[in-house]
Amino acid sequence: MPKYDVIIVGFGPTGSVLAYLLGMQGVSTLVLEENSVVVDFPRAVHLDGETMRIFQFLNLHRQVQACSHSDMSISFLNANNQLLHYQDFKTVDQVNGWPNDFLFWQPTLDTAIRERVSALDNVDIRLGWVMKAKKTSEKFVVVEISNGNKSEAISCDFLLGCDGAKSLTRKLANISQIDLGCEEPWLVCDLIFDKKIEIDKRCYQICDPVRPVTIVPCHANHIRWEFMLDKSDELTSIANENSVRTLMAPHMKRLNPDLKPSDGTIIRASIYNFHSLIANDFRNGRVFLLGDAAHQMPPFLGQGMCAGIRDAFNLSWKLGGVIRGNWDHRVLDSYHSERKTHVEQVIRKVIKIGGVLQTRNRLAAVARDFMLWLGHIFPSLVSNLNFVSGWRLGDGIFYDKSEALSRYLLRQPTITLPSGELVKLDSLLGKGFSIIGFNIDPAPLVQAEDTKFLVDGFKTVEIGESGDGIDVQGVLTAWAKKQNIALAMLRPDRHIYGVCYFNKATTYQEQLPKLFLKLRGQLC
Repeated sequence: MPKYDVIIVGFGPTGSVLAYLLGMQGVSTLVLEENSVVVDFPRAVHLDGETMRIFQFLNLHRQVQACSHSDMSISFLNANNQLLHYQDFKTVDQVNGWPNDFLFWQPTLDTAIRERVSALDNVDIRLGWVMKAKKTSEKFVVVEISNGNKSEAISCDFLLGCDGAKSLTRKLANISQIDLGCEEPWLVCDLIFDKKIEIDKRCYQICDPVRPVTIVPCHANHIRWEFMLDKSDELTSIANENSVRTLMAPHMKRLNPDLKPSDGTIIRASIYNFHSLIANDFRNGRVFLLGDAAHQMPPFLGQGMCAGIRDAFNLSWKLGGVIRGNWDHRVLDSYHSERKTHVEQVIRKVIKIGGVLQTRNRLAAVARDFMLWLGHIFPSLVSNLNFVSGWRLGDGIFYDKSEALSRYLLRQPTITLPSGELVKLDSLLGKGFSIIGFNIDPAPLVQAEDTKFLVDGFKTVEIGESGDGIDVQGVLTAWAKKQNIALAMLRPDRHIYGVCYFNKATTYQEQLPKLFLKLRGQLC
């Protein structure tokens, strides 16, 4: 019977990123995907700055840039076409070193990731194959797979379900879901215009209680349309071309005054029930759920794909350490505790935004519109519409769960190297744990004994005039100075593991060994 370290079920964005992350670590991996080719229409259209930071880690950021744009803003209009609220995302602080929002063409990105995965000798890909059944023991998982013509059994140490909202992995692992209470039917359409046509790149949210509408100009001349459906809609016909163009017609001139309702090619029109679901457990023994298999959310924040890729990044370095470095299996428990807490925060934020956008009651809509209109004077009134939030991981592999700074991503500034070259901070940090000193060289403080249990080594970086580079804008160094931070230890996913302070009763030199001691106890 063939044996792999891991089997990944599903080769969408979450599964492909996970396969690449594990493959880069030398983990023997089998990927199963039901579809024989890349889906030729986009499902996701948005990714955020944190997700782009992960693609930077994978050295795929240029491919993302080539099939996306980040010049994103959104206008909220009422039923009378009056502007209620406007957000320009370019003005939002870029804490991850990238614009906070990208609109992209998914088939191109999916192809680029798959090409990278296919080049790895330790990753096998079986397209057109599905999992039929599984059997789990304390030491391994056996799955039965089939391509319709033949079947075979394959074993692995860990089974990773990236197989979407209808996940068979979740079903076979007997993992239930929690409904967080937001289910509405929407018609989702994708329209492609001729490249010669100039399209307004502003997004629109039409806050019409009769028919809420979302219009998102994506990469090139691809437009994503979303129409909220009503009980009176004829579901059997509303997705046909005539009905779709009728729905689009009142809004076409927003994109270009010369557009006609008949312009453009409709490449997809499908009815979806927007769900807010989360698995009770992201892990059952040797089986893990990621992406839509673990959680589903409405698209109002464009976080569905982003959340799945965060799942992959979080789990990959932990699995790699267990498989390659003999880390204790309890490390893997932190995947559920960290990611479920984070995702649930995101979903509840999405539900709040959806509650504002989906208002069908006319009196409530009048109140909503007035609130949005006043938002430019009193920003607190529109705080629920803040599309950029700093969500924190749940408790897990961190020095002190009560520490206010841990469990957050460290800001990624632009660094000026001694040579004068400009780089992003993460390019100095390697693939494993790292420590940053602020006008302090951490290297002499770190002993070989401290780091020998870390499978991807350990990087030390000094930010300062005499160090490895200078924080160009000074925002990160200002943050460290304000918090009295001498050293910050980072996990491979760039979350703050722990910090050493200048103003503690003990010196930062005395605090640092405690961080290593705690980390060794958590991993080994």
